[in-house]
Amino acid sequence: MKKRIGIQGFLIFASTCAAILFYKFLFPSSCEKWAYDFIGIIGMVLVIKGYLLRISARGAKSEINTDGKTLVVSGPYQLTRNPMYLGTLLIGLGVSFALFKWWVGCVFAAAYLLIYIPQIKLEEKILSERFGGAFKDYCLAVPRFFPRGKCCSSMAPASLPIRKGWIMKEASSMAAVFFAILLVTLWQEFALFGRIRYRMLALKLLIAAAYAGIVYVLHYEKNIAAGNCKGCCK
Repeated sequence: MKKRIGIQGFLIFASTCAAILFYKFLFPSSCEKWAYDFIGIIGMVLVIKGYLLRISARGAKSEINTDGKTLVVSGPYQLTRNPMYLGTLLIGLGVSFALFKWWVGCVFAAAYLLIYIPQIKLEEKILSERFGGAFKDYCLAVPRFFPRGKCCSSMAPASLPIRKGWIMKEASSMAAVFFAILLVTLWQEFALFGRIRYRMLALKLLIAAAYAGIVYVLHYEKNIAAGNCKGCCK
């Protein structure tokens, strides 16, 4: 845990420094308005999807693995063995698309996977020693990182339950991320177009809020009992 937090802290620090030092190279300088707006909306949606995964994974694990000795295989863990890592990747991609040039997201994804895949393998070794055959069977049924196309839909309420208490655990992080996106977007609007397009900014926020609201309604207070997947991941 401490190692993972240290890696995440280093990535945030390094990314912030790079954004400050090379902002002219990283931030969009000139592009069509529709492309800038479209990519920005995609970025916002990816951030929300990433937090959806993190909220569901963190909450389900806290309820099922209360003693730290239980293998969690339901909820988002029936889609991917590492929903927290995947959620963080989506958040990072979303921020990259919302604020930077499109290729920055590709660089971020490559760097993220390069750093975290070895960490995931190390954690899987520990889990294999702890749970033995049960973990081996779980690995055969569920992919390590990216959900399979034939698996449960990532929007299925039974696969990604959400509860109010779980949301509060990620609330400060979400607020900080969206506040940062808003501030940088305001600066970019003025830099790119010579003014702040408040109507377009409001439309982006409305789309993001509507998407978040739909997700909340679909997934709120759903069952996280084991067996929801009903074999579709096999």
